[in-house]
Amino acid sequence: LPQPELVSSGYCLAQAGREYVVYLPAGGEVTVDLSAAQGTLQVEWIHPVTGQITSAATIAGGGRQTLKAPAPGHAVVHLWRR
Repeated sequence: LPQPELVSSGYCLAQAGREYVVYLPAGGEVTVDLSAAQGTLQVEWIHPVTGQITSAATIAGGGRQTLKAPAPGHAVVHLWRR
């Protein structure tokens, strides 16, 4: 479901508490509200043009987290609870 209020970029599809897909139109950083997600979430970055997937460290749910794209330009970050 679209849930733009959960992210600073305004582009988010989420099943709050379980899975989030966030688009960063200009790359850089994004703050994600993970208050509904308890425990640890997996993180992967997806390059929207090439489809290249880069796994990243896990992050903790339960609050706001700021993530930085691994490369310049637009990006997608996929977060999900194991």
